[in-house]
Amino acid sequence: MSSHVRQGTTGATYFFTLRLADRQDDLLLRKIDLLRCAMRETLQRYPFHIDAIAVLPATLHMLWTLPAQDDAYASRIALLKSRFSRACPMPAHRSLAQIKRGEKGIWQRRYWEHAIRDAGDFARHRDLIHLSPVHAGLCARPQDWAHTSLHRDLRDGNKRSKDHFRQDTATATGHTSKSAVEKPVAPHVVDATL
Repeated sequence: MSSHVRQGTTGATYFFTLRLADRQDDLLLRKIDLLRCAMRETLQRYPFHIDAIAVLPATLHMLWTLPAQDDAYASRIALLKSRFSRACPMPAHRSLAQIKRGEKGIWQRRYWEHAIRDAGDFARHRDLIHLSPVHAGLCARPQDWAHTSLHRDLRDGNKRSKDHFRQDTATATGHTSKSAVEKPVAPHVVDATL
């Protein structure tokens, strides 16, 4: 059993990175419709707001804001991974341990999470997400990558500023920012740009 303790903050914003077990695989892109469906099902069961997202061949970077009084991001991640895995065919090679645990072995068991501290931290992580396809060598400009929320942000006229961070998130994490503003949290529909 893991001794890793996660410290949740209700209504907070988090950055996540999830990776496939096989980092050379492009399953997330080949099965993008299954990933969209898994995300929609997760949003329906446990609402949250997707502030930014980029889907790379074997990596998923996300920035989520949870509703007030809610810190169950681990349940959301588990459901997303589970729904996607169930919809995918069984991989050709699994370890004996994966077979014993009933795992398909599609995802890495752990994922990276980071609680966003303030508006500057939010902006840095959103930029990291939008630039990740360029850093991975998949395209020359962030706008050239199809599977990113950058297109939604550009379409909706969202400015690349610190104003997207929620003040109650900053307060809940013990950090405040004068430039932070309140942003309503509502379930976000995963659009075709995912």
